[in-house]
Parts: sequence; structure tokens; C-alpha cells
Amino acid sequence: MIFSFYLGRGILKKIFVLLSVLTFLYSYSNHLADSTSEYLLQHAHNPVNWYPWCDEAFKKAKEEDKLIFLSIGYSTCHWCHVMEKESFEDEKIAELLNEDYVSIKVDKEQMPHIDSKYQTFLSKITKKRNGWPLSVILTPKGDVLYITTYIPPKEDYGVEGMQKLLPRLAKLYHKNFKRAKRIIEANKKLVLKKSEKKILKNSLEETYIEKMQKRYDNIYKGFDLRPRFPLASNLNLLFDIYLLTGDKRAQKMFFEPLDAMARGGIYDQIEGGFFRYSTHPDWIVPHFEKMLYTQAELILLYVKAYIFTKNPLYKRVVTETADEMIKRFQKNALFFSASDADSEGREGGYFVYTFMEVFKALKKNGFDEKEIKEITEYFDITPVGNFEHRLSNPQTNTGFEKEPKRVKEVRKILKDLRKSRKFPFIDKKVITAWNAMMIKALLKASALDKKYEKEALVSLEKLIEKMYKKGVLYHQFLETHPVKQKAFFEDFVFLSDALTEAYETTYDKKYLKFAKLLANKAIKKFYDPKNKRWYLDDTDIKSPSVYQDRYYTAALSRFFHVLISLSNLTYDRKLLSKTKRFIENEREKIVAKIDISPEATRALIRIREGDVIIKSNIKNLFARKIEIERIKYPFKLTNVEDTEMFLACNEESCFAFDKNLSKIDRMISRRREKM
Repeated sequence: MIFSFYLGRGILKKIFVLLSVLTFLYSYSNHLADSTSEYLLQHAHNPVNWYPWCDEAFKKAKEEDKLIFLSIGYSTCHWCHVMEKESFEDEKIAELLNEDYVSIKVDKEQMPHIDSKYQTFLSKITKKRNGWPLSVILTPKGDVLYITTYIPPKEDYGVEGMQKLLPRLAKLYHKNFKRAKRIIEANKKLVLKKSEKKILKNSLEETYIEKMQKRYDNIYKGFDLRPRFPLASNLNLLFDIYLLTGDKRAQKMFFEPLDAMARGGIYDQIEGGFFRYSTHPDWIVPHFEKMLYTQAELILLYVKAYIFTKNPLYKRVVTETADEMIKRFQKNALFFSASDADSEGREGGYFVYTFMEVFKALKKNGFDEKEIKEITEYFDITPVGNFEHRLSNPQTNTGFEKEPKRVKEVRKILKDLRKSRKFPFIDKKVITAWNAMMIKALLKASALDKKYEKEALVSLEKLIEKMYKKGVLYHQFLETHPVKQKAFFEDFVFLSDALTEAYETTYDKKYLKFAKLLANKAIKKFYDPKNKRWYLDDTDIKSPSVYQDRYYTAALSRFFHVLISLSNLTYDRKLLSKTKRFIENEREKIVAKIDISPEATRALIRIREGDVIIKSNIKNLFARKIEIERIKYPFKLTNVEDTEMFLACNEESCFAFDKNLSKIDRMISRRREKM
């Protein structure tokens, strides 16, 4: 009674409701409760009897002769959340799964090799880019009976829903296995079907440009329709082709999307950083996730663009994005994997504004109505809104000849408005490969601001300390759990890449030595010389490594470049020869899918053209870093030589020397013209 008196009936009622909700949510508990994955933990109290990927689950499926429902996703995936709320929290659908299936949850960031295996399978059937959640129905033997992405609970726009799909396939498997087997075999044939051999009529560069022109949108400046991704590796190749050939088409398709993204809603105009993709071609409304790998790859592009143009917009994008990652995603010098699209149950809730809240905030800070009209128009914040529920996601209006005077002040006001909101959930998983990508991006960004070099090197040392123990490299960890999951191919690749970049930033040979050690280990662990095949893992799964760049650059394609760089920086002719064979072995496959294999295509062009190594003493290399970067040749490295001159060398000998870097640039161009 005393308790009731002091708390009040209203508060007691709220506590009762909260306890009721918690009791409902935690009335179920499945096999995911002890997981080291944020994503799996999100599903630990679904009424679905989930298992992690484990022998126990597959044994159960075989013993009980049940189909397997495999669901692959990640913790910050919006449509994964949608499918959970609609289907995995629904008791009727859970009953269907528990009755006829063994249900397995996989975090694609924790087990990228499993995700890649089934994403590749689906891509070969659909002939297009896929996404998450990935939903696969397997037989107890592991054959694919059905595969797709998001599945609605009920039929929606002609897509069969979970309520009908689950019992239909269970019945098919148990009552009409001959038909089920025909479906399985048909899927296998589609997947195993070899691509037709392609004979190029034009050069690699011309073929690639023609392919990309067909995908290019001249109105909104990007590739494909919807969803529209940044396609960082495609843009990177276009820029390199422009440097090599001067092709204006490549120049246009590089710079126009860069400008459109920097000014559009896919970029967080208030705090910096890129969202994962745009839901429409116009770049206005994004899918509001921020992925660490997206930031890393786009920082590299904007650094490159700034060095060659000195456009202040590009520099602002680099510094804002890097600073946002350090502020939001970094702890103890390491970076978390991603932030969610949703905030407090609403997609984009943290990032969007109503017109009236912005109007009042500007008014309060001394803006008159004319200024408010100009500012809100500039940021596309309107009473109607550009997002759902009359909300606006800020973008910058390209119709303005110059930005309004008080834009910096406005950004601070809009940032302050967000302080009362809850920032989206951040998955605090630390992934070796993605951290290495971010470290390389910060090292490159140090050409614009020296502070990023220190940040990057501290992060690199911490990453090695945490993830490389007693000669074993590890993949990922959560702070609350010990490091125990061994590394995949991509971890070796991107870490050796970051180490190579650290060498070219500092010229400390310890980085080069360790990069080469990891690269050699990767070849031994993930390459099968008998079948000339690369794998993402060295487990029983043996998922083939692909060279197509999907949501970030393919590990195998990047590894080709790492090996070329290490060969030329350490004067290892044997490794260079071996690397060229690795790349040539993949030529036909790369050319067959040239527009979706840009990083591998870069490798083909790179071995054809050859590297140029710029050498001088350390003092010169440090002092003239930007000028060296500005040399109009894409495949250049830097190395230390005890000389006051600048030397330009190929894989065999030096062909130019001068104290004037502009002359070196011209000599490189003339040499190429003679080839």
C-alpha cells in the first residue's frame, strides 16, 4: 500500500504493461540464446525453435527427415527486422516451422562463406544482385529446394507467403518427392551451367565502358534503377580508365555519380557518412543503414577525386565521413560493423525532419522568413516532405548557384535537433576485414589531413594485437566474448592490403613484411593448385571465392592487386610471375561478366600495363606525397631509394629520373604512347 501511494497508480500501470510485454517477449527461448552474434541474439526469443549453423541442427533434420529452413541476415538489416515481426514472431507461422522444419539462423557477417555460397546460388538462378534476408529451404541432405530473399507472411503482389509456402513445400517433399527432386535437379543445372566463352571485339576498357553506358542513368546520374547502390569498385575502374585513356565517357560516369551522391539523400548531409543505398534512382530516399565497408570504399574514391580536382565538396565528404566513423563507430581504436536503418521502431527516424520543427528551430536561432525559405528549399525540407509521413530527408538542392550563407550554422542546428532522438542500434561486432578496409581509407585520407594517419596506425596496431594471436588470424569478436572465430580469406586479403598501404604511408618495413606473411598464408590456406580454385574458407563448406564485386569489393579481386603490389615493392619476380598466372587463369570468367567484376578487370588491365614505382628518399616521398598521387597513371607505387632524384621504374628497371615530378609525369605518359 505504501509502495502504491508513493509511486502512484499511473506509474504502476506503466510498470505492469512493461512487465507484461517483457514476459511475452521472453516467454520463448531457443538455441540462439548463448550466441556471440547480435543478429542471432535478436531472434533468441522468437517462438521459432531456431538453431545456429551447427552439426546438431543438420543431424536433427536427417533423423526426423525434416526440411531445413535457412534464414541468413544481419543485425542492422531493415527487411530482416520486417520479416521477423511479420513471420518469426507470429505464433502460427512459428508453429508451421517448428512442425515441419528445422530452422537455422545465420549471421552473414559472422559466416560470410555460407552467405556467399547461397547468394551465388540465387544469383545464378535469377541473373541479378540479391540481398537480405536470404531464405533457403534445404532437404536434410542439403540440396536446395527453394531459394529467395524476403518472404511476406501472406501472398503479396503475386509472391507466395509463408503461410502457404511452408506447408506446400513440406507436403511436396514428403508426398511427392519425385517432383521435389526434379526441382532440385533443375536448380543444380542452372547453377552449374557454364557461361558462354566471350571473345572481346574491343579492348577491355572499351568493352567495360560500353557495358556501363547501357546501365547509366543520365538524368539522376547513377547505375541501374532501384535499388541504386554506390558501386564503388565500378566507379574506381572508370576513373582508372579515364587516367589511362582520357576517355570523356569514363570521366563523366565517375564524377557525375560522385557529385550526385555527395549532394543527395544517400549522404547524411548533417553528420556525414553514406547510407547503404537509395531506394529510388534520384538518390533522395536511402535505406538508412550505415555500413562500415560503404564508408571505407567511398572515402577512397572521394580522396582520389579531391586530389585530382581540389573540389572542396569532395574534401568535406571525406572529413565528415571519417570523423563520423571515428565518433560513432570506434571504441578502443577498433570499428563496429554497422548501424541500423530503424530508430525507435521507425525507418530513418533519427535522420529525418518535419518542416515545422526545422522552421521553429531556425526562427528561434534568429533566421528571418526569407532565410528560412531559402534554407529549407536548399535542404529540400518541405511541408509535403520527400519521405513518408510528410517527413524530409535532407539533401542539397542542385538548383542553387551557390550555397546559402549560413549553411554551416544550419547544419549545427539540425544536428542539435537530433540530440533528443535515439541514434539507431549499432552492431558492435568488430570484423577484421572491414576494420582493415577502414584503416586503409584513413591512411589514404591522411593526404588531406595528417591526423588520419595517426588514427589509422593506432587502429592497425590494435587490430593486429586483438586479432592475430600465436600465428593465427581471427575473423570477428564482440567485446563481451573472447576472440575465437578463425579468419576467412577476406580477412587475410584486406588486412594485408591495409598493411601494404601502411608501408607506403610510413615506409616502415615491418608492415610490408607482415603483409607478405599474411599473403603467403592466404595462398596456402585458400588456394587449391590442383583444381586452380580459390575458396572463401578452409572449413568443410569450401565456398568458392568469386571475383564479382557485390556490396563491397570481392576479396579475390582485391587479392590480385595486393599480390602485384607486394611483388613489386619487395622485388619478388617469382611471386609476380605466379600472380600473373593466377589472374590469367581467371581471364575468361572475368571477361564474361566484366561489368560486375570491375576490380578483377582492373587487375587484367594492370598486368597488361605494368606498375610504375616512384622512388626517392623518404624526405622527398613524404614532402611530395600529393604530387606523386596526382601523376596521371593509376598503377603506381612508391618505394624508398637513397637519392635526391625521383626515379620512375617498371618491374625490371628504371626508365626516367628527374628532380621535377611534372617531368616524371610527362615521361611516364610518353613511355606509354610508345608501347
